[in-house]
Amino acid sequence: MGISILRGRDFTEQDDRKSTNVAVISEALAKQYFPNQDPVGKRFNWGGRADFTIIGVAADVRITALDADPPPMIYNSMFQVESGASSRTAFVLKLGSADAAVQQGIFQLVQQEVWSLDKDLPIYGVSTLQSLIEDSVSQRRFTMVLIGGFGILALVLALIGLFGVASYVVVLRQQELALRMALGADRSSVGWLVLKQGGLLGVAGCVLGLFVFFAGSPLLSGSLYQTSRHDPATLLLVPMILFLATLFASYWPARRAMRVDPMTLLRYE
Repeated sequence: MGISILRGRDFTEQDDRKSTNVAVISEALAKQYFPNQDPVGKRFNWGGRADFTIIGVAADVRITALDADPPPMIYNSMFQVESGASSRTAFVLKLGSADAAVQQGIFQLVQQEVWSLDKDLPIYGVSTLQSLIEDSVSQRRFTMVLIGGFGILALVLALIGLFGVASYVVVLRQQELALRMALGADRSSVGWLVLKQGGLLGVAGCVLGLFVFFAGSPLLSGSLYQTSRHDPATLLLVPMILFLATLFASYWPARRAMRVDPMTLLRYE
């Protein structure tokens, strides 16, 4: 299965019924029962079956879902001791091609080989590891797509609102901007003035948002997995995106302010 051996060794052909019963344990089990010590070489009794000598420590694996903590695991050789789950045996085949037709052909060959030994043996649950992984995270993926969609929609609505506010501010300050240009201010400085106002609005919104986030983030702790609610990347990236969105929403009103004709507005006044 490609599970790494962190300490000790894997099973060999010499680990048969005539040799000492051996087992490989997972890192989670080693941390739980052998903290701050090397478990290789130690012995334990597993459910009254037999005494086992630990020959290696394997990396943890998630056997139910990617968002579930790896459970403590014990591996033994089926050629040495019968497993308690021997009535449900899973065969794992490593193929050199990911082509669907090749996979189906291999399955038919395996099926014929098994039925040549016993035609009554049921074969079921045929799938690829990739399909199993995708099925295990399908609900999470749907939830994340849904939340991401609502997030994008909220960002678009925020952009529309910011654009409207910035445009309205430009309309209210048309006479002021015209007077500034009439007194010698160039158009670029007027545009930067509007952009600066939008940027200050974005900074204020980000600061207020972070304050609300820190106040309400404890409520999110139960929904996070292997991610801190104070993740630095998130705390930097999200405010940056919102700040850039604010500048983007203020850009077109700033261009409109730069095109203001001071003489026309002053003559109108």
